[in-house]
Order: sequence, then C-alpha cells, then structure tokens
Amino acid sequence: MRLHAIAGAAIGALLTVSCSSVRPVAIHDGDQCFRCRRPIIEKAMAAELMDGNLASKFRAPGCIAKYLADHPKETGTIFVTDFATGKWVSPDTALFVPIVMDRNTGESDYHAFASKADAAAAAADAHAAPIDWKTVLDKARS
Repeated sequence: MRLHAIAGAAIGALLTVSCSSVRPVAIHDGDQCFRCRRPIIEKAMAAELMDGNLASKFRAPGCIAKYLADHPKETGTIFVTDFATGKWVSPDTALFVPIVMDRNTGESDYHAFASKADAAAAAADAHAAPIDWKTVLDKARS
C-alpha cells in the first residue's frame, strides 16, 4: 500500500512539472505563417501560439494579433520574439514598435522588445511610440 502511495505521488509530481511550463518551438527556415501562409523570413519578428504541444507559428506580432482578432475564442500561450535578442518573451511583458515592412505596399507590423530601453531607442529611430500588447490587439480588431 505504501509503495502505491509513493509511486502515485511521484507520478503526480512528474505530471505537474511536465505540464506546468509551455515552451515555444524553434522557427526554422521554410516555416509558414499559420494565418497568412507566407514564409517566416525574419525570425526576430516571429510569434507563436502554443495550444498544448501544438505550435502555430506566425510571421510577426501583427499577424498573430490579426489571427486572434478573427478567432476570439482561441486559447493558448502566446510568445513573441524579442527583436533585440532573438529570445522568446510573453507579449504581455513586451513593448511593440510599429514598423513599415514594405515601403512599396505600405505593409506594416511590429518589432517586439522585452527591454523598455531597446523599445524606446527603436521607437525614436522609427519616429513612433512604443505600445503594449493590448493596444496591438485593439488595433487588429479595428
């Protein structure tokens, strides 16, 4: 009886540890954006939506924001790439700087920054103001 209790506790602890942290999946050359099906060219702008073990990859923060605006019941853990370091961060803690991706078409999106100083410097260069994730989502919904 005691052996079963110890084994049960060990299995429970293992399951708790394995399910408690969701980690993003690396972006590879040739990966396509889940929303627009275009290739993810600049990995420093990528984003992911993790739903369990399934990773939906996006080209940029604006693309995932548009997807979430079109699919309001979608749930999961969201990650964006810190443009300065290339590391995954939560969009809730990042600041976003609007950028023009293609001057010919006027296509725009965002660079995400984990550091306020990096965001402020990039915003000054872009003649823009950093915004938070809620504002990015609100703009995608409008």
